[in-house]
Amino acid sequence: MKAVVLAGGQEFGQCPLSRQAPRALWPLVDKPIIEHVLRALQERAGINEVIISANGRTHDIADRIGEKPFDGIDVRYSEDCLPRGAAGCIKDCQKYLGNETFIVAPGASLLINIDFDHLLAEHRRSGAVITVGAAADPGDSVIDGNLTLSLKPTGLYVCEPEVFEHIRTRGYQDMKEQLIPRLVQAGLKVRAVPLRGRVIPVRNEECYINAMVALMEDVDNREAFTRHLPAKHPAIWIDPTAYVHPQARIVGPAYVGPNAKIMGDAVVIGPAIVSADCAVDGDAIVHESILWRGAKVGAGAMVEQTVMAADAVVPAAGEVRGSIVIETSLSAAERQSLSRSLDLDPTPRVGPVRRLLRRLSGALRPAAAATAAATSRHANVARA
Repeated sequence: MKAVVLAGGQEFGQCPLSRQAPRALWPLVDKPIIEHVLRALQERAGINEVIISANGRTHDIADRIGEKPFDGIDVRYSEDCLPRGAAGCIKDCQKYLGNETFIVAPGASLLINIDFDHLLAEHRRSGAVITVGAAADPGDSVIDGNLTLSLKPTGLYVCEPEVFEHIRTRGYQDMKEQLIPRLVQAGLKVRAVPLRGRVIPVRNEECYINAMVALMEDVDNREAFTRHLPAKHPAIWIDPTAYVHPQARIVGPAYVGPNAKIMGDAVVIGPAIVSADCAVDGDAIVHESILWRGAKVGAGAMVEQTVMAADAVVPAAGEVRGSIVIETSLSAAERQSLSRSLDLDPTPRVGPVRRLLRRLSGALRPAAAATAAATSRHANVARA
C-alpha cells in the first residue's frame, strides 16, 4: 500500500516560523515533524512507498528528507507551484498511486499510536470509496441521556482509486468542501470512522508548543519518538556530544541535542527541546520552550513558552515569554512587520513567574546538579 503525505497548506496569518521553514519541517525532539509521520506510516501501517506534496515548498522538504530518510521507506515528491488543495494534490499523484487503495496523511501533525489496522478494516468492511479518520469533537453533548458524538476530520483518509474520477485536473479542490460532496452526490459511500489513537495538528506556533508539551508529557506514547535517544535518566535525553555543566539543572521531560551547551547555573525546565548547537549561558532559564538549531540564550535571560528559530538570540538578561524569536539578521522592515511575534527587550524584569522559576530551580539544585554531573561523566563530553 502507498500513501500521499500532504505537507503544504496555506499559511494564513503568515506565522513567522513558516517563513523560516514549512510546518512539516519544524523540529520535534530530534527530527522534523514529517519524518515522525513517515515513521508512523511505515511502522504502524506497513507503508513503504510515499509521495509528498507540499505546493511550492516541496523542494524544501526534499532537500531535508531526501528519497530514503530511513530504511524501509522510499519517498517521491510532487511539486505544485500553485495551490491545489488536498484533493487537487491527490489528483496530481494519480499516476504514481495506480489502481489500488491508498492512505492520505497530514505532513504537519503528530500521529500518536494510530491503529491503522482498525481504520483499514472498517474501510474495507463498509465498502466506502473514502473513509475519513475522525476524532471526537470536544463539543460532544448529551441529549436525553444519550451521548451525541460530533466527529471532525483529522487529515487521515483511506481512499479507493475511484475518487480520481471526481477530481478535476486543474484548480483548487478541497477534500471536505468539494470532493466529498461530489462523491455523495454521485451515490458513492463516504464514511467517518473514529480513530483509535490521536492526531495532533500543528497549524501555528501555539499548536506547536502545545503539541510538544502533550507529546513529552505522554509517558505511555512518547517512547515511539524517543526510544532511539540516549537516556541516562528518566525523561531526560542528552546527546553524548552535548555539554552540561555540573552546576546546570535539567528538569525533565527535556531533550538536549548534539553539541548543545548548558552552562553553569543555567536551568532547563521541561517540557523543553534544546536542539543541536544551541547554547544556554550561565544563570539563564529555559522553560516549556523549543530552541531550534543554533539558538542562543544569553546569561541571566529567561525564555518561557517560546519558540526560538534557528540561530536566534535572546540577549543577556533578556526576558521572552509566549513569543517567537526569529533570526536576528532580518532587515529593519522585516523586524517591524513581525514585531508582534518578536520580544527581545534586554531590560531585566523580575516578574512573579521568573521569581517562581528561580525558587523552583534553587530548590531542585542539589539533585539536578548531581543529575547533570552524572550525565556529563557518562556522556564523556569535552569540557568547553
